[in-house]
Order: sequence, then structure tokens, then C-alpha cells
Amino acid sequence: MKCSSCGFVNIAGTDECGSCRASLTDIPALSGGTGMQKRILEGKVCDLSPKAFPTIGPEAPLEEAVQKMRRAKVGAVLVVRGQDLVGVLSERELLLKTKEETDLSRTPVGEIMRGNPAFLREDDLVADVFHRMAISNHRHVPVLMRDGSYAVISARALLRYLCQ
Repeated sequence: MKCSSCGFVNIAGTDECGSCRASLTDIPALSGGTGMQKRILEGKVCDLSPKAFPTIGPEAPLEEAVQKMRRAKVGAVLVVRGQDLVGVLSERELLLKTKEETDLSRTPVGEIMRGNPAFLREDDLVADVFHRMAISNHRHVPVLMRDGSYAVISARALLRYLCQ
């Protein structure tokens, strides 16, 4: 990636210029594109219509979480304690962190959830969603809504937005 301040060519993915130490993550400096590029660099998370996902407590059994995902036809539940987001339980954790002998009615969600998930806010950029999904390797990104509740942006919602 070429530094807009000094012209130094940096390794792709670097956060700051290896020559002048200028930030290479300044998204507004990248704006000005058209079409899809413009939608990614200027669109906001709220434009992706974050969807309310089921919530569950960390002490609840995995069986209850699976039932909630099935009823809502979604691939994850948000794990909350009071008003605080403490984790995400997705199909991935269920598949990779449970064994055949795991008793879903006795194993608490907190044992296999992805804890302390990073989240975005409604006014963050669509580019931030791409970034968060890429660095975390997850398809569901929690979003803190203005009213204090949490919603989710899924990879499917992101693709739907880009195809509009």
C-alpha cells in the first residue's frame, strides 16, 4: 500500500507507513471512488440494517441456544449478562468445540462461546465490517445500537448490501 503522505510503498495490511509513520488506516483518505468502492468506504453500518438476534445468558444450556437459533433461523445467538454483551455463540463454536458425548442439556453456553467479542456501532463504516470479519474470521459482527441494545451484521447482510 502506497503512503499518501510520502509515497513510500508499504507491505499490504500495514497500519502505519514504514517511512514517515503516517496512518495507513485513514479511511476518508481512500474515499472518492465510485460504485461498490464508494458504498464500502462511505456507507454506514446502519445502512446494512443490523438484525436483532436472539440473546441468551452464559449459564443457559447449549440446547436452549440451539433451539433459539432454529426458531429465529439464524446462525448465532448473542450471549448477554444483564445489558452487557459477553459473548457470541455461533454454529462454528457448536461444531468445533463440542464432542459427540457433549450433553447439550447440561453444558452451559459460557463454556464454548466466543468471549468478549469486539463490536461495531451504527455510525461505523461498512469498511469496518469487512475489516472486522477479515481479522476475526467470523461471519457475525455484533453492533451496539443507539438505544443500547445489540444487533448483528451477518456476511449475508453485507453481500445483500453490496448487490443493491
